[in-house]
Amino acid sequence: MAPPASPLRFLRHLLLAASAVALLLAVASPAAGAADLLVKFRGDVSTGAASRTLAAHGTRRLRSIRGIGAQVVSVPAGRGDVVRAELARDPQVRFVEPDSVAEPQETVPDDPFFPRGTYSIQSGAWGWYQTHTTQAWDLTTGAPGTVIAILDTGLKSETLDFGGQLVPGYNVLNGTSDTVTAAGNHGTYVAGVAGLAINTASGAAGYCPGCRIMPVQVGTDSGATYANMAAGITWAVDHGARVINLSWAGTNQSSTLAEAVAYARAKGAVVFAAAGNSNCDCPTYPSATPGVMGVAGVAMSGAKAGDSNYGSWVDLAAPEGNMTAWPSINGAPGYAPVGGTSVASPAAAGVAGLLFSAAPGLSGEAVERALQGSATSLGFAVAHGEVDAMAALQAVGLSDPQAAGAPVNTLAPKVLVETNGDQATALLATAPQPGQVLVRGQGAWKGSSPLSLSAVKWYRCSPDGSACSQVGSSWKYTVAPEDAGFAIKLAVTFTDPDGSAVAAAPLTAPVGESAPPPAPPANTAPPTVSGSAEEGQPLSASTGSWSGSPTAYAVQWRRCDAAGANCAAIAGASGQTYPLAAADVGSTLRVTVTASNAGGAASAESAPTATVVAKPPAPAPTQTLTFSGSLTNKVSSRSYQVSVGAGLADARLSFSGCKSLTLTLKSATGAMVASVSGPSVLVLDQTLAAGGYTYVVSGSSRCSFALTDRSPAP
Repeated sequence: MAPPASPLRFLRHLLLAASAVALLLAVASPAAGAADLLVKFRGDVSTGAASRTLAAHGTRRLRSIRGIGAQVVSVPAGRGDVVRAELARDPQVRFVEPDSVAEPQETVPDDPFFPRGTYSIQSGAWGWYQTHTTQAWDLTTGAPGTVIAILDTGLKSETLDFGGQLVPGYNVLNGTSDTVTAAGNHGTYVAGVAGLAINTASGAAGYCPGCRIMPVQVGTDSGATYANMAAGITWAVDHGARVINLSWAGTNQSSTLAEAVAYARAKGAVVFAAAGNSNCDCPTYPSATPGVMGVAGVAMSGAKAGDSNYGSWVDLAAPEGNMTAWPSINGAPGYAPVGGTSVASPAAAGVAGLLFSAAPGLSGEAVERALQGSATSLGFAVAHGEVDAMAALQAVGLSDPQAAGAPVNTLAPKVLVETNGDQATALLATAPQPGQVLVRGQGAWKGSSPLSLSAVKWYRCSPDGSACSQVGSSWKYTVAPEDAGFAIKLAVTFTDPDGSAVAAAPLTAPVGESAPPPAPPANTAPPTVSGSAEEGQPLSASTGSWSGSPTAYAVQWRRCDAAGANCAAIAGASGQTYPLAAADVGSTLRVTVTASNAGGAASAESAPTATVVAKPPAPAPTQTLTFSGSLTNKVSSRSYQVSVGAGLADARLSFSGCKSLTLTLKSATGAMVASVSGPSVLVLDQTLAAGGYTYVVSGSSRCSFALTDRSPAP
């Protein structure tokens, strides 16, 4: 993706679909008979003691959530409530709660043109103007070092407007880097609002189009569990995300989510979540979780969106009805406005991305304060108000230099052509034909705020442009039979408080002319590969830069020798991301991208990666063995047998009631390996071969003791 040609105060090429989908968040409790609990033990409870406690209740540990130590455990069917109550009474347990579920739903609103403008940017993209985001773009459109994690249903790969913006993500559902194969629609919509690319001659734009997007799949279009959301949060911040978006809602509070959010904030991240779409003052989670920036929805009028929740538990509000990527329409990518707090939340998250981009040294708490303190007052109840991108930037000390004078065109208008109904476009590269639908590409502009597109005019001209007559004034124009032999001209007018300016696209070739097919694409910057060259890690490919307006890209990963030569295609490796496998160890990889248009295809290859290294061996499993006992005048020693794996065994003997004890370690043959004596606490660390050993605790007076051995499992 090429960088923006200049600072922008506009949205590129809005294409509003004839029908729209509103993403409404429904809330669900665990299904009947659900058998998963989230359990966290107190910090002083050993791993062995925790395992024995869970086993005593008939549960089975499924996994731990990295960073916060909560465990997901499976409970026999029908015993969930009983086991939960028993564990809640156990003093070793810090908290136990059900693993609740939140489900997104999709519905079609009554108005098929929701929201719809003719050629006015404001009426078609009101959210960006309402939040002064287009003005904020004069300062930054986002920086590639700012990563926004979309914790959702993955990302549909056929959406082209994300090219070059993605960083490797993670699929919590199956523990892989594949967030594409089983991706749902919901995550693609949400990611589009946060960060669709600009200057692509198609689609719309995200609120932070220069930021990088990290897809983290935590659910499907059917729902996401709290455990998966918490695991996604900790994974995302551990891999560089500064902003996290959760477009989910549930009715149950969750200590697990609260700890995951606290973990993220401690690492400097800001967490956003949708307030929910039940039109009530009814807290939902994670939106109402401490530390989360809950986001309600605002309508184009500035009033509360009809479906949005509200209340003092909601931090902010942001526009609903945002343009985003549509995963597939009639088998091809497209774009449409969608609604619900599902897309209000990533709008606010995108604005946070702009703050981190403009001032990378900001802490997460500073970004939160800037968004809250600069929010615009609303006529409905939220804690602070509606997000204001420009005011938030000013709150952290930045300012927008307003140059006096009429608007200035910084990138010439273009004539585009519909490629998938009115959901997608491409640059017109050949002579227009009767029946084709041409779409205005307004170009790039800057000027004083407010800056608006005030007129669009289509002209039928003589081939040399010497004589023209106006034939249309809408955002698109259908080529008529009577246009045959004439060229088409597009002119747009932009207005700001200091005046107006007009710019025109180059004349098209005469309508109906049999022109040769366009030149095939030509590569101007080769594809690149990012990611760590280590077994098990994902690599991510960019498409590179091309002339000739490619309409499609194909990706093929190739395995090469250590010098980057003798490459061979890897079967089935044709996605934008590739998880490195054991077969890649010792090799380098290249990616070949083939770009095509109506005139043909061309390929370009990346430089080789570093040589792929093997995945570091997993640490040996450990065990914690705990023994307790006492000595008397008649019983002066006690013995405890252990079986260990090879490695360091760490024994700790604590005691009370006596001044000194002796801890001795013996081999299976009875030979002494090591011994230590003295006051509590005794420490005996010894590197051992695998096998059986005996610890002997001895002393000459009455004493109570506890012995803990942490060692490799046999």
